[in-house]
Amino acid sequence: MNGWIDLHIHSNYSDGLAAPQEILELVRQKGLSAFALCDHDNVQGYFKIKELLRKDDPELIPGVELSAGGDVDDIHILGYFFDPYSEVLNDALEVFRKRRNSRGEKMLLKLKDMGITVPLELVLEIAGHSAIGRPHVADALLRVGAISTYESAFGRYIGNNCPAYVAKDNMIPEEATDLIHQVGGLAFLAHPGIGNAESYIEQLAHAGLDGIEIYHPNHSTYQIKMFAEMAKNYKMLVSGGSDYHGREGRFGMIGAQKVPSDILINMKQKLEKNRGCH
Repeated sequence: MNGWIDLHIHSNYSDGLAAPQEILELVRQKGLSAFALCDHDNVQGYFKIKELLRKDDPELIPGVELSAGGDVDDIHILGYFFDPYSEVLNDALEVFRKRRNSRGEKMLLKLKDMGITVPLELVLEIAGHSAIGRPHVADALLRVGAISTYESAFGRYIGNNCPAYVAKDNMIPEEATDLIHQVGGLAFLAHPGIGNAESYIEQLAHAGLDGIEIYHPNHSTYQIKMFAEMAKNYKMLVSGGSDYHGREGRFGMIGAQKVPSDILINMKQKLEKNRGCH
């Protein structure tokens, strides 16, 4: 396999702005050899792209991003090559989406207590196919005129430790890793350079984590080398992607990270090895 790959893309089935068909067009334009849509708690965008694929299109990898961790740390686990049709997976994702919607409603109640009315109907309309995420609440705050810039929603109201913030009701990282393994996939720690995620690498390596996302727009060259070395020390794989959302200031453009395609070969070899052990 030649060329570059992008294994971390978001569509409007989570907190991205682009529809699945737009993502596919961007991937085609960039000449990538493979890509993965990793929407939060949702694989419906994957099915939409799969329906649109042509014979000569880049390889589409099943992907998902799961939130894990408690009030202090928001750890994200990326899943790849799992069975997207699995009832176990889809039932779990349905529960996670309901929790996200509940969290969104609680934020709106907190805002109301502060004298800011944001209609739930507006947030649901903005969220569209997705469960409610903070970017949707931020967009709604902008639309009702409560803020003048998108970023200020996080700085003043819904960012961590802000007055309208509500912590996610998450599973722990080990549970997220186990869920991905249960449905035949590989589990990777997303963007360890963001927040306190890096501190979980050792603990998750011992809990069966398959790899680390080393290539990410937020990672410096030094961090990429450091995380690659950590992955090597713990005998784990590496992955990477743009974390594309289509939102200004939210990470990179599709294909902007030069992620080598041999990463996929290593992932597939690990999968074969895992399946051979069962």
